[in-house]
Amino acid sequence: MIKKILGLLIALTMTSQVFASIAVAPMRLEINANKIKGNYLTTSIEVKGDKQKPMRFRVTKGYFTLNERGELSMVEDTDTNDPHDISKFVKFVPSEFNVMPGKSQRVRLNIINLNQFPDGESRAILFIEDVDPKELSVPLGAEGYGAKLVVKTRLGVPIYIDRGKVSKIGEIESLRIVKEPDGLYTEMRINSSGNSRVRYSGKIQIVQGKKLIDEYNIDGHPVAHGKFYIAKDKIKTDKMAAKGEYTLRAVLSYEDGNGKRQYMKQEVPMAVK
Repeated sequence: MIKKILGLLIALTMTSQVFASIAVAPMRLEINANKIKGNYLTTSIEVKGDKQKPMRFRVTKGYFTLNERGELSMVEDTDTNDPHDISKFVKFVPSEFNVMPGKSQRVRLNIINLNQFPDGESRAILFIEDVDPKELSVPLGAEGYGAKLVVKTRLGVPIYIDRGKVSKIGEIESLRIVKEPDGLYTEMRINSSGNSRVRYSGKIQIVQGKKLIDEYNIDGHPVAHGKFYIAKDKIKTDKMAAKGEYTLRAVLSYEDGNGKRQYMKQEVPMAVK
């Protein structure tokens, strides 16, 4: 007989668009408050639930930072004294609501006291939580033991506000090629030295002499101000000859504090033997 372990609660904080029949759009809010007239701004997000049954959601708020992997790190203290924590200025309605099958609910946000925000980037996060937990039966082995998990789903929508004198300065500090069991990878250390995050996008070019052999996009990431990010991407080698000398070039771009496109470039030799 399977033994059941009851009462285990797992709170999942996700920033992906869809998880467990919940969808949120947009997935993040990035706002330049210098373009806002007045001392407050209004915006909204749309929440969709399951297509087959009604769901009930609760909305809460909090604060986060970004780590060196570009991941959100939640700050549990509700009174951080961090001037970049603007969660106390974020108001929203409704705070709890039902969503009928196939329908959606708009959550309206009002962010106040913009004149109190420091120069650069300020942050908050809005959590959309499924009020009714789900039970999942999980087999743990052939001995007949198992567990019943009570799963509660929570999605996080990060809010970034830029205001005042905003500087976004990105730099590729280093680029190298590393060999892994499944192939070659680029490894870049990308620095952000302004007072607001750098959100880059980019591509890799493979050149032989003056000839462009291949070009492909790589995933972009945010890099928190004053920190760095290590980007690792598999090199596409299917268009390269069996042997030869090549140049691998990384071309990344981002918008600076004035909204102008800036480029970061770095290259490294690569030999195929």
